[in-house]
Amino acid sequence: MKKSAALRRHFGKISQLVRLGFVFITASLAASVTAAETLRLAVASNFIRPIQAIAEDYQALTGHKLLVSYGSSGKLYAQIRHQAPFDIFLSADQDKPQKLIENQLAIADSYVIYARGQLALWSTSPIRLDQLSERLLQAKHLAIANPKLAPYGLAAQQILQKLSLWQTLQTRLVMGENIGQTYQFLHSGNVDMGFIALSQARMTPRTKQDPVFILALPEEDYEAIKQAGVILSHSTHPKLAKHFMNYLLSPEVQQRIAQFGYLTMRKN
Repeated sequence: MKKSAALRRHFGKISQLVRLGFVFITASLAASVTAAETLRLAVASNFIRPIQAIAEDYQALTGHKLLVSYGSSGKLYAQIRHQAPFDIFLSADQDKPQKLIENQLAIADSYVIYARGQLALWSTSPIRLDQLSERLLQAKHLAIANPKLAPYGLAAQQILQKLSLWQTLQTRLVMGENIGQTYQFLHSGNVDMGFIALSQARMTPRTKQDPVFILALPEEDYEAIKQAGVILSHSTHPKLAKHFMNYLLSPEVQQRIAQFGYLTMRKN
């Protein structure tokens, strides 16, 4: 018993040192940025809930504020090209951050993949993977994000094409400008079935009176949704932006992102 108690005390001290180490590293990084400042983030709609939680933690830890704007990656990209005053762009894909770097609108070595999204199907009635084609054909309306603007919409299109249903279901598609609007179509009850991010599905409260059924779709059926971020060249707070990007990739924050239904850097 004495040996077990000694071991618990030993590992408790190690755990405490690890936590203190992370706090020290974060505090040291924050120390390079003097007074409290505000970072402006342009964030893809699917990442709303994680970034809200991350922003709250970041502000409590450092005193710096994150002012977040949401939208489809395509719309935010267009705003950035017109010099919208953001410091950081967290896109739902890799292409747009890369194009910003090519056009010298983003800092090349700031490019990171911060999360990997997963696609899910929302249905108001039970659904199984082996019934996918049959159930899709029974939908009155099918919500998807615009494939030209939103990576989750493109992934949905790829699944329907693989099932040879893309053309067949055209007249039933209800297209959201982004994945956030697509989720609202479903959550409001105006559409009975649709493709959303698994992270949105996990945050949806369930009730017996109004049940929702979520089917996570196989990753191999659509292109990997690697979500990339960059610091913008015209950022007025480049040091703080770099500090936040490091924070976003820290093991603790990556673990938290995974709790929202994303795959983390380990599987990219």
